[in-house]
Amino acid sequence: MTRLSTVALLGAMALMLLETIAMVLFFCIAVPMFAGGIAFEDEVAPTPRYLPYGSLLVGMVMAGVNGWAARGLWAMQSSSPGKASRGAAALVGAGSVQVVLLGYGLLSGEYLFTLFAVAVLAALAALVRPAFARPAG
Repeated sequence: MTRLSTVALLGAMALMLLETIAMVLFFCIAVPMFAGGIAFEDEVAPTPRYLPYGSLLVGMVMAGVNGWAARGLWAMQSSSPGKASRGAAALVGAGSVQVVLLGYGLLSGEYLFTLFAVAVLAALAALVRPAFARPAG
């Protein structure tokens, strides 16, 4: 890996860690806890019954994919081709989570997730070329 891709890897790892913490706090704790219970000026909007459970499930899946991707991204630095190929699959998984978060952030107005997703996608873009490059030979 080049220096730029190593810096991008470290940046992506740091951003994914912060993003995973934000996802767990929001999707797994805040939304299930506040759904249908607390509102301003005693006005409670009707919420579907499945919203807290769906939010909890989505948060756990996205945090799990981010964890899997973090492990796979470190495997990309390995010299063995088998471990490096796991990193390429993790790169695709991490990118898909970022696209989902980007769409959620834009549609719901939760711009913190939009900022995280754009920053992580930019860092992952620097890793795409080394991950999918074929060895010369």
